[in-house]
Amino acid sequence: MSIKRAALAPFLFLAACPDRSISEVHPQQQGAVIKHIPVSADIDVLFVIDNSASTIDKQTIFAQNFPRFVQALDAFPTGRPNLHMAVVDTTVDIATQGYATGSTTGCPSPNPADNGLLQNTARVPGCVAPTGRFITDIKASNGTRTTNYSGTLDQALSCIAQVGASGCGFEAPLEAMKRALDGSRVENSGFIRNGAYLAVVFLTDEDDASVKDSAVFSLADAQVGGHNDYRVQPLFAYACDQPLSSSQPGTYTRCTPRLDSYLRDPSYYSQFLSSVKDPAQIVVAAIAGPPPGLSTNDSPPQTATSADIGIGPLALNGNTQPLALLPSCSATINGNPAIGRPAVRLGSFIGDFGDRGRFYTICQGDYSAALTDIGKTLFNAISPCLEGDVDPADADPNNPGTQLQCTVTDVITSDTSGQSSTPMPPCQMQDPTTPMPGGARPCWWIDKNTTSCPSPDTGFEMNFVRAQPPAPGTRVDVECAVASPVM
Repeated sequence: MSIKRAALAPFLFLAACPDRSISEVHPQQQGAVIKHIPVSADIDVLFVIDNSASTIDKQTIFAQNFPRFVQALDAFPTGRPNLHMAVVDTTVDIATQGYATGSTTGCPSPNPADNGLLQNTARVPGCVAPTGRFITDIKASNGTRTTNYSGTLDQALSCIAQVGASGCGFEAPLEAMKRALDGSRVENSGFIRNGAYLAVVFLTDEDDASVKDSAVFSLADAQVGGHNDYRVQPLFAYACDQPLSSSQPGTYTRCTPRLDSYLRDPSYYSQFLSSVKDPAQIVVAAIAGPPPGLSTNDSPPQTATSADIGIGPLALNGNTQPLALLPSCSATINGNPAIGRPAVRLGSFIGDFGDRGRFYTICQGDYSAALTDIGKTLFNAISPCLEGDVDPADADPNNPGTQLQCTVTDVITSDTSGQSSTPMPPCQMQDPTTPMPGGARPCWWIDKNTTSCPSPDTGFEMNFVRAQPPAPGTRVDVECAVASPVM
Protein backbone atom coordinates (compact mmCIF):
# COMPACT_ATOMS: atom_id res chain seq x y z
CA MET A 1 0.00 0.00 0.00
CA SER A 2 1.32 3.45 -0.84
CA ILE A 3 0.63 6.81 0.77
CA LYS A 4 0.13 10.30 -0.59
CA ARG A 5 2.84 12.61 0.76
CA ALA A 6 1.82 15.10 3.42
CA ALA A 7 3.09 18.17 1.55
CA LEU A 8 -0.24 19.41 0.21
CA ALA A 9 -0.14 22.61 2.30
CA PRO A 10 2.15 24.07 4.99
CA PHE A 11 0.20 22.44 7.82
CA LEU A 12 -1.69 19.62 6.13
CA PHE A 13 -1.40 16.24 7.84
CA LEU A 14 -2.75 12.81 6.99
CA ALA A 15 -4.36 10.20 9.19
CA ALA A 16 -6.16 6.87 9.19
CA CYS A 17 -7.83 3.87 11.14
CA PRO A 18 -8.09 -0.63 12.92
CA ASP A 19 -11.19 -1.91 15.10
CA ARG A 20 -13.37 -1.74 18.23
CA SER A 21 -16.98 -0.81 19.05
CA ILE A 22 -18.77 2.48 19.70
CA SER A 23 -22.28 3.17 20.94
CA GLU A 24 -23.41 6.46 19.41
CA VAL A 25 -23.87 5.61 15.74
CA HIS A 26 -26.76 5.59 13.32
CA PRO A 27 -29.30 2.79 13.99
CA GLN A 28 -28.37 1.12 10.67
CA GLN A 29 -24.74 0.88 11.78
CA GLN A 30 -22.82 -0.88 14.50
CA GLY A 31 -19.20 -0.85 15.60
CA ALA A 32 -16.39 1.30 14.33
CA VAL A 33 -12.96 1.23 12.81
CA ILE A 34 -10.37 3.11 14.84
CA LYS A 35 -6.81 4.26 14.31
CA HIS A 36 -4.35 6.35 16.30
CA ILE A 37 -2.23 8.50 14.00
CA PRO A 38 0.84 10.39 15.24
CA VAL A 39 1.32 13.73 13.52
CA SER A 40 5.03 13.01 13.82
CA ALA A 41 6.13 9.54 12.72
CA ASP A 42 8.05 8.33 15.79
CA ILE A 43 8.79 4.60 15.96
CA ASP A 44 10.72 2.59 18.55
CA VAL A 45 11.91 -0.75 17.14
CA LEU A 46 13.18 -3.56 19.38
CA PHE A 47 14.88 -6.57 17.79
CA VAL A 48 14.91 -9.68 20.03
CA ILE A 49 17.58 -11.98 18.60
CA ASP A 50 18.36 -15.58 19.57
CA ASN A 51 21.99 -15.83 20.67
CA SER A 52 22.12 -19.57 21.22
CA ALA A 53 24.50 -21.89 19.38
CA SER A 54 22.29 -22.66 16.36
CA THR A 55 21.62 -19.16 15.06
CA ILE A 56 24.89 -17.74 13.69
CA ASP A 57 24.02 -18.30 10.00
CA LYS A 58 20.52 -16.91 10.56
CA GLN A 59 21.86 -13.81 12.30
CA THR A 60 24.22 -13.21 9.36
CA ILE A 61 21.42 -13.42 6.78
CA PHE A 62 19.19 -11.26 8.97
CA ALA A 63 21.84 -8.53 9.17
CA GLN A 64 22.53 -8.70 5.43
CA ASN A 65 18.84 -7.95 4.80
CA PHE A 66 18.62 -4.84 7.02
CA PRO A 67 18.88 -2.51 3.98
CA ARG A 68 15.46 -3.75 2.84
CA PHE A 69 13.96 -2.90 6.23
CA VAL A 70 15.47 0.58 6.11
CA GLN A 71 14.17 1.06 2.54
CA ALA A 72 10.66 0.23 3.75
CA LEU A 73 10.99 2.82 6.54
CA ASP A 74 12.30 5.42 4.12
CA ALA A 75 9.14 4.91 2.02
CA PHE A 76 6.96 6.37 4.80
CA PRO A 77 4.78 9.36 3.76
CA THR A 78 7.13 11.98 5.21
CA GLY A 79 10.32 9.99 4.67
CA ARG A 80 12.27 8.11 7.30
CA PRO A 81 10.49 8.20 10.68
CA ASN A 82 12.12 9.47 13.86
CA LEU A 83 13.68 6.24 15.07
CA HIS A 84 14.92 4.53 18.17
CA MET A 85 16.27 1.06 17.31
CA ALA A 86 17.60 -1.44 19.83
CA VAL A 87 18.73 -5.05 20.14
CA VAL A 88 18.28 -7.47 23.01
CA ASP A 89 19.29 -11.15 23.03
CA THR A 90 17.18 -14.07 24.23
CA THR A 91 19.33 -14.94 27.27
CA VAL A 92 17.83 -14.10 30.65
CA ASP A 93 18.99 -14.92 34.16
CA ILE A 94 17.34 -18.25 35.02
CA ALA A 95 18.06 -17.78 38.77
CA THR A 96 19.60 -21.28 38.97
CA GLN A 97 23.20 -22.48 39.19
CA GLY A 98 24.57 -25.41 37.19
CA TYR A 99 23.80 -24.38 33.61
CA ALA A 100 26.84 -22.22 32.82
CA THR A 101 29.23 -24.90 31.51
CA GLY A 102 29.27 -28.07 29.43
CA SER A 103 26.33 -28.78 27.12
CA THR A 104 24.33 -25.97 28.74
CA THR A 105 26.98 -23.28 28.53
CA GLY A 106 25.70 -19.74 28.37
CA CYS A 107 23.23 -19.75 31.29
CA PRO A 108 25.16 -18.21 34.20
CA SER A 109 23.32 -16.77 37.19
CA PRO A 110 23.54 -13.91 37.93
CA ASN A 111 23.84 -12.63 34.37
CA PRO A 112 24.13 -8.83 34.21
CA ALA A 113 25.52 -8.81 30.66
CA ASP A 114 22.24 -10.09 29.14
CA ASN A 115 18.91 -10.33 31.01
CA GLY A 116 17.09 -7.61 29.08
CA LEU A 117 20.08 -5.29 28.67
CA LEU A 118 20.07 -3.57 25.27
CA GLN A 119 23.14 -4.77 23.39
CA ASN A 120 25.41 -2.10 21.93
CA THR A 121 28.71 -3.91 21.43
CA ALA A 122 30.34 -3.76 17.99
CA ARG A 123 30.15 -7.36 16.74
CA VAL A 124 31.37 -6.96 13.15
CA PRO A 125 35.09 -6.39 12.44
CA GLY A 126 35.70 -2.75 11.55
CA CYS A 127 32.24 -1.47 12.52
CA VAL A 128 31.57 1.26 15.07
CA ALA A 129 28.76 0.82 17.61
CA PRO A 130 26.33 3.69 18.35
CA THR A 131 27.39 6.01 21.14
CA GLY A 132 24.32 5.18 23.21
CA ARG A 133 22.66 2.00 24.43
CA PHE A 134 20.40 2.15 21.35
CA ILE A 135 20.41 3.75 17.89
CA THR A 136 18.80 7.17 17.49
CA ASP A 137 17.97 8.74 14.12
CA ILE A 138 15.82 11.88 14.50
CA LYS A 139 14.85 14.55 11.97
CA ALA A 140 15.95 18.00 13.14
CA SER A 141 13.92 21.17 12.59
CA ASN A 142 16.18 22.17 9.68
CA GLY A 143 15.55 18.88 7.89
CA THR A 144 18.88 17.22 8.73
CA ARG A 145 19.13 14.00 10.75
CA THR A 146 20.53 13.86 14.29
CA THR A 147 22.10 10.43 14.80
CA ASN A 148 24.40 8.67 17.25
CA TYR A 149 26.07 6.35 14.77
CA SER A 150 28.51 6.54 11.87
CA GLY A 151 27.92 5.15 8.39
CA THR A 152 24.43 4.13 7.27
CA LEU A 153 21.51 3.09 9.45
CA ASP A 154 21.54 -0.51 8.21
CA GLN A 155 25.30 -0.72 8.88
CA ALA A 156 24.83 0.55 12.43
CA LEU A 157 22.07 -1.97 13.07
CA SER A 158 24.11 -4.82 11.60
CA CYS A 159 27.02 -3.83 13.83
CA ILE A 160 25.12 -4.58 17.05
CA ALA A 161 22.55 -7.17 15.88
CA GLN A 162 24.89 -10.11 15.32
CA VAL A 163 24.82 -11.06 18.98
CA GLY A 164 26.85 -14.26 18.78
CA ALA A 165 26.14 -17.87 19.68
CA SER A 166 27.28 -18.24 23.27
CA GLY A 167 23.93 -17.49 24.89
CA CYS A 168 21.65 -19.66 26.98
CA GLY A 169 19.94 -22.62 25.31
CA PHE A 170 16.78 -21.91 27.32
CA GLU A 171 15.77 -19.12 24.91
CA ALA A 172 13.34 -16.67 26.50
CA PRO A 173 12.52 -14.06 23.85
CA LEU A 174 9.27 -12.96 25.51
CA GLU A 175 10.84 -12.47 28.94
CA ALA A 176 13.86 -10.75 27.35
CA MET A 177 11.46 -8.35 25.61
CA LYS A 178 9.71 -7.61 28.90
CA ARG A 179 12.90 -7.02 30.86
CA ALA A 180 14.17 -4.72 28.11
CA LEU A 181 11.03 -2.57 28.33
CA ASP A 182 9.73 -2.79 31.91
CA GLY A 183 12.25 -0.43 33.52
CA SER A 184 14.16 -3.14 35.40
CA ARG A 185 17.27 -2.31 33.34
CA VAL A 186 17.88 1.37 34.04
CA GLU A 187 20.57 1.32 31.36
CA ASN A 188 17.78 1.13 28.76
CA SER A 189 16.17 4.38 29.94
CA GLY A 190 14.91 6.63 27.17
CA PHE A 191 14.34 3.97 24.55
CA ILE A 192 10.52 4.08 24.79
CA ARG A 193 9.09 7.51 23.93
CA ASN A 194 5.69 8.97 24.70
CA GLY A 195 3.52 8.97 21.59
CA ALA A 196 5.83 6.74 19.55
CA TYR A 197 4.71 3.53 17.88
CA LEU A 198 6.42 0.35 19.03
CA ALA A 199 7.60 -2.58 16.92
CA VAL A 200 9.06 -5.79 18.38
CA VAL A 201 10.73 -8.19 15.95
CA PHE A 202 11.85 -11.67 17.05
CA LEU A 203 14.46 -13.85 15.32
CA THR A 204 14.73 -17.33 16.83
CA ASP A 205 14.86 -20.94 15.68
CA GLU A 206 13.42 -22.22 18.98
CA ASP A 207 10.18 -21.68 20.82
CA ASP A 208 9.93 -19.35 23.79
CA ALA A 209 10.94 -20.83 27.16
CA SER A 210 10.09 -17.94 29.49
CA VAL A 211 9.47 -19.37 32.94
CA LYS A 212 7.48 -18.12 35.90
CA ASP A 213 8.96 -20.70 38.31
CA SER A 214 12.70 -21.34 38.13
CA ALA A 215 12.21 -24.56 40.10
CA VAL A 216 11.86 -26.25 36.70
CA PHE A 217 15.64 -26.02 36.37
CA SER A 218 16.18 -27.85 39.67
CA LEU A 219 14.11 -30.92 38.77
CA ALA A 220 16.03 -34.20 38.56
CA ASP A 221 17.38 -34.71 35.03
CA ALA A 222 16.00 -38.26 34.87
CA GLN A 223 12.48 -36.90 35.34
CA VAL A 224 12.65 -34.24 32.61
CA GLY A 225 14.47 -35.81 29.66
CA GLY A 226 18.03 -34.92 30.68
CA HIS A 227 20.24 -31.94 31.51
CA ASN A 228 19.07 -29.95 28.50
CA ASP A 229 16.22 -27.85 27.16
CA TYR A 230 13.66 -30.67 26.95
CA ARG A 231 12.14 -29.68 30.30
CA VAL A 232 11.07 -26.27 28.93
CA GLN A 233 10.77 -27.22 25.27
CA PRO A 234 8.38 -29.03 25.10
CA LEU A 235 7.78 -31.02 28.32
CA PHE A 236 6.22 -28.32 30.49
CA ALA A 237 5.52 -25.92 27.61
CA TYR A 238 2.63 -27.62 25.80
CA ALA A 239 -0.75 -29.18 26.49
CA CYS A 240 -1.48 -31.75 23.77
CA ASP A 241 -3.93 -34.58 23.09
CA GLN A 242 -2.04 -36.61 25.70
CA PRO A 243 0.62 -35.86 28.33
CA LEU A 244 4.12 -35.51 26.89
CA SER A 245 6.55 -38.25 27.82
CA SER A 246 9.76 -37.43 29.68
CA SER A 247 11.51 -40.55 28.39
CA GLN A 248 10.04 -41.83 25.11
CA PRO A 249 9.76 -40.50 21.53
CA GLY A 250 6.28 -39.81 20.28
CA THR A 251 3.87 -37.73 18.21
CA TYR A 252 1.35 -35.34 19.69
CA THR A 253 -1.57 -33.40 18.24
CA ARG A 254 -3.61 -30.31 19.13
CA CYS A 255 -0.73 -28.79 21.10
CA THR A 256 -1.27 -25.37 22.68
CA PRO A 257 0.65 -23.44 25.35
CA ARG A 258 0.31 -25.10 28.73
CA LEU A 259 -1.01 -22.66 31.33
CA ASP A 260 -0.76 -24.66 34.57
CA SER A 261 2.95 -25.33 34.88
CA TYR A 262 6.38 -23.73 35.17
CA LEU A 263 6.24 -21.52 32.07
CA ARG A 264 4.38 -18.23 31.80
CA ASP A 265 1.23 -17.96 29.72
CA PRO A 266 2.23 -16.13 26.49
CA SER A 267 -0.78 -13.84 26.96
CA TYR A 268 0.97 -12.46 30.06
CA TYR A 269 3.45 -10.86 27.66
CA SER A 270 0.87 -9.55 25.21
CA GLN A 271 -0.92 -7.95 28.17
CA PHE A 272 2.37 -6.47 29.33
CA LEU A 273 3.12 -5.01 25.91
CA SER A 274 -0.39 -3.57 25.73
CA SER A 275 0.31 -1.80 29.04
CA VAL A 276 3.36 -0.15 27.47
CA LYS A 277 1.45 1.07 24.39
CA ASP A 278 -2.10 1.08 23.09
CA PRO A 279 -2.40 -2.09 20.94
CA ALA A 280 -3.24 0.14 17.96
CA GLN A 281 0.31 1.52 18.28
CA ILE A 282 2.02 -1.87 18.35
CA VAL A 283 3.38 -4.13 15.61
CA VAL A 284 4.93 -7.49 16.51
CA ALA A 285 6.62 -9.98 14.19
CA ALA A 286 8.43 -13.27 14.52
CA ILE A 287 10.82 -15.03 12.18
CA ALA A 288 10.74 -18.50 13.68
CA GLY A 289 9.76 -22.13 13.13
CA PRO A 290 6.08 -22.32 12.12
CA PRO A 291 3.93 -24.29 14.60
CA PRO A 292 1.39 -26.82 13.33
CA GLY A 293 -1.78 -25.17 12.03
CA LEU A 294 -0.22 -21.76 11.38
CA SER A 295 0.06 -20.33 7.87
CA THR A 296 2.86 -17.77 7.78
CA ASN A 297 2.81 -14.29 6.24
CA ASP A 298 5.48 -15.28 3.74
CA SER A 299 4.66 -15.15 0.04
CA PRO A 300 3.70 -17.86 -0.64
CA PRO A 301 2.61 -18.77 2.92
CA GLN A 302 4.56 -21.55 4.62
CA THR A 303 3.39 -24.20 7.07
CA ALA A 304 5.00 -26.74 9.39
CA THR A 305 6.24 -29.91 7.76
CA SER A 306 3.87 -31.92 9.97
CA ALA A 307 0.46 -31.32 11.49
CA ASP A 308 1.79 -32.84 14.71
CA ILE A 309 4.46 -32.11 17.31
CA GLY A 310 7.23 -34.70 17.16
CA ILE A 311 9.59 -35.79 19.95
CA GLY A 312 12.69 -37.89 19.41
CA PRO A 313 16.49 -37.83 19.04
CA LEU A 314 17.94 -34.71 17.41
CA ALA A 315 21.47 -34.06 16.15
CA LEU A 316 22.32 -30.38 16.53
CA ASN A 317 25.61 -28.47 16.67
CA GLY A 318 27.62 -31.69 16.65
CA ASN A 319 25.71 -33.22 19.55
CA THR A 320 22.81 -35.69 19.62
CA GLN A 321 20.12 -35.03 22.19
CA PRO A 322 18.32 -38.34 22.89
CA LEU A 323 14.96 -36.65 23.46
CA ALA A 324 14.15 -33.31 21.88
CA LEU A 325 11.43 -31.29 20.22
CA LEU A 326 11.79 -32.11 16.52
CA PRO A 327 11.93 -29.37 13.87
CA SER A 328 8.93 -28.07 11.97
CA CYS A 329 11.01 -26.76 9.06
CA SER A 330 14.46 -27.05 7.51
CA ALA A 331 16.55 -25.19 4.95
CA THR A 332 20.07 -24.59 3.73
CA ILE A 333 21.37 -21.24 4.99
CA ASN A 334 24.80 -19.97 3.95
CA GLY A 335 25.53 -23.44 2.64
CA ASN A 336 24.77 -25.12 5.96
CA PRO A 337 21.76 -27.20 7.00
CA ALA A 338 19.45 -25.31 9.34
CA ILE A 339 16.24 -26.07 11.20
CA GLY A 340 13.49 -24.29 13.06
CA ARG A 341 11.57 -25.93 15.88
CA PRO A 342 7.83 -25.22 16.18
CA ALA A 343 7.22 -21.93 18.00
CA VAL A 344 3.83 -22.79 19.52
CA ARG A 345 4.12 -20.31 22.39
CA LEU A 346 5.60 -17.50 20.30
CA GLY A 347 2.94 -18.05 17.65
CA SER A 348 0.23 -17.70 20.31
CA PHE A 349 1.72 -14.37 21.42
CA ILE A 350 1.89 -13.05 17.85
CA GLY A 351 -1.73 -14.09 17.28
CA ASP A 352 -2.88 -11.85 20.15
CA PHE A 353 -2.17 -8.79 17.96
CA GLY A 354 -4.39 -9.68 15.01
CA ASP A 355 -3.37 -8.07 11.71
CA ARG A 356 -0.57 -6.24 13.51
CA GLY A 357 1.04 -9.58 14.36
CA ARG A 358 3.19 -11.13 11.60
CA PHE A 359 4.86 -14.55 11.46
CA TYR A 360 7.48 -15.69 8.92
CA THR A 361 9.39 -18.95 8.62
CA ILE A 362 13.01 -18.90 9.74
CA CYS A 363 13.74 -21.74 7.31
CA GLN A 364 14.69 -19.63 4.30
CA GLY A 365 17.96 -18.31 2.97
CA ASP A 366 16.77 -14.71 2.60
CA TYR A 367 14.78 -12.67 5.11
CA SER A 368 14.55 -9.55 2.94
CA ALA A 369 10.90 -10.13 2.01
CA ALA A 370 9.98 -10.64 5.68
CA LEU A 371 11.77 -7.46 6.77
CA THR A 372 10.20 -5.51 3.92
CA ASP A 373 6.74 -6.73 4.94
CA ILE A 374 7.40 -5.78 8.58
CA GLY A 375 8.32 -2.30 7.41
CA LYS A 376 5.16 -2.10 5.33
CA THR A 377 3.08 -3.22 8.31
CA LEU A 378 4.48 -0.31 10.30
CA PHE A 379 3.85 1.90 7.28
CA ASN A 380 0.21 0.80 7.21
CA ALA A 381 -0.16 1.45 10.93
CA ILE A 382 0.27 5.20 10.38
CA SER A 383 -1.24 5.29 6.89
CA PRO A 384 -4.00 7.81 6.12
CA CYS A 385 -5.98 5.00 4.50
CA LEU A 386 -9.11 3.80 6.27
CA GLU A 387 -9.07 0.07 6.93
CA GLY A 388 -11.91 -2.33 7.59
CA ASP A 389 -15.59 -2.37 6.71
CA VAL A 390 -16.20 1.41 6.78
CA ASP A 391 -19.75 2.50 6.01
CA PRO A 392 -19.42 4.38 2.66
CA ALA A 393 -22.70 6.30 3.08
CA ASP A 394 -22.45 10.09 2.78
CA ALA A 395 -23.45 11.49 6.18
CA ASP A 396 -23.75 15.11 4.94
CA PRO A 397 -24.90 15.42 1.31
CA ASN A 398 -24.94 19.23 1.63
CA ASN A 399 -21.15 19.32 2.13
CA PRO A 400 -19.23 18.59 -1.13
CA GLY A 401 -17.28 15.36 -1.28
CA THR A 402 -17.74 12.16 0.71
CA GLN A 403 -18.62 12.81 4.34
CA LEU A 404 -18.26 9.55 6.24
CA GLN A 405 -19.65 9.22 9.75
CA CYS A 406 -16.37 9.69 11.63
CA THR A 407 -15.32 11.23 14.92
CA VAL A 408 -11.85 12.80 14.97
CA THR A 409 -9.95 13.95 18.06
CA ASP A 410 -6.59 15.59 18.71
CA VAL A 411 -4.91 13.88 21.68
CA ILE A 412 -1.98 15.73 23.25
CA THR A 413 0.78 14.24 25.44
CA SER A 414 -0.27 10.67 24.68
CA ASP A 415 0.92 7.82 26.93
CA THR A 416 0.77 10.03 30.01
CA SER A 417 -1.86 10.56 32.69
CA GLY A 418 -2.09 14.22 31.78
CA GLN A 419 -3.27 13.79 28.20
CA SER A 420 -6.00 16.05 26.85
CA SER A 421 -8.42 15.50 23.97
CA THR A 422 -9.94 18.09 21.64
CA PRO A 423 -12.64 17.19 19.09
CA MET A 424 -11.84 18.17 15.52
CA PRO A 425 -14.73 19.14 13.20
CA PRO A 426 -15.04 18.11 9.55
CA CYS A 427 -13.93 20.74 7.06
CA GLN A 428 -16.56 22.73 5.24
CA MET A 429 -15.70 21.99 1.62
CA GLN A 430 -15.56 24.35 -1.33
CA ASP A 431 -15.49 21.33 -3.65
CA PRO A 432 -14.82 17.61 -3.05
CA THR A 433 -11.05 18.14 -2.58
CA THR A 434 -10.75 21.79 -1.41
CA PRO A 435 -11.54 22.92 2.15
CA MET A 436 -13.37 26.22 2.37
CA PRO A 437 -10.91 29.11 2.97
CA GLY A 438 -11.43 30.71 6.36
CA GLY A 439 -13.21 27.66 7.78
CA ALA A 440 -12.58 26.12 11.19
CA ARG A 441 -9.04 24.92 11.79
CA PRO A 442 -7.95 22.28 12.46
CA CYS A 443 -10.43 20.23 10.45
CA TRP A 444 -10.53 16.97 8.49
CA TRP A 445 -11.82 15.78 5.13
CA ILE A 446 -11.88 12.52 3.18
CA ASP A 447 -11.19 11.76 -0.45
CA LYS A 448 -11.48 8.57 -2.46
CA ASN A 449 -7.97 7.67 -3.55
CA THR A 450 -7.53 4.07 -4.67
CA THR A 451 -4.02 4.87 -5.94
CA SER A 452 -2.71 5.86 -2.52
CA CYS A 453 -5.05 3.44 -0.71
CA PRO A 454 -5.41 0.35 -2.91
CA SER A 455 -7.23 -2.86 -2.00
CA PRO A 456 -7.53 -4.37 0.57
CA ASP A 457 -7.92 -0.87 2.04
CA THR A 458 -11.19 0.94 1.49
CA GLY A 459 -9.74 3.59 -0.84
CA PHE A 460 -10.83 6.33 1.59
CA GLU A 461 -7.99 8.64 2.64
CA MET A 462 -8.07 10.98 5.64
CA ASN A 463 -6.66 14.51 5.34
CA PHE A 464 -6.08 17.06 8.09
CA VAL A 465 -5.73 20.83 7.70
CA ARG A 466 -4.18 22.96 10.44
CA ALA A 467 -3.58 26.68 10.89
CA GLN A 468 -0.49 26.01 12.98
CA PRO A 469 1.68 23.01 13.87
CA PRO A 470 0.30 20.73 16.59
CA ALA A 471 1.96 20.43 19.99
CA PRO A 472 4.78 17.88 20.26
CA GLY A 473 3.47 14.41 21.06
CA THR A 474 0.08 15.02 19.44
CA ARG A 475 -1.73 12.12 17.84
CA VAL A 476 -5.05 12.06 16.01
CA ASP A 477 -7.67 9.45 16.91
CA VAL A 478 -10.08 8.61 14.09
CA GLU A 479 -13.24 6.55 14.65
CA CYS A 480 -15.55 5.77 11.73
CA ALA A 481 -18.84 3.87 11.70
CA VAL A 482 -19.13 0.41 10.19
CA ALA A 483 -22.21 -0.63 8.24
CA SER A 484 -24.34 -3.44 9.58
CA PRO A 485 -24.19 -6.61 7.53
CA VAL A 486 -27.01 -7.07 5.07
CA MET A 487 -29.49 -9.65 6.41
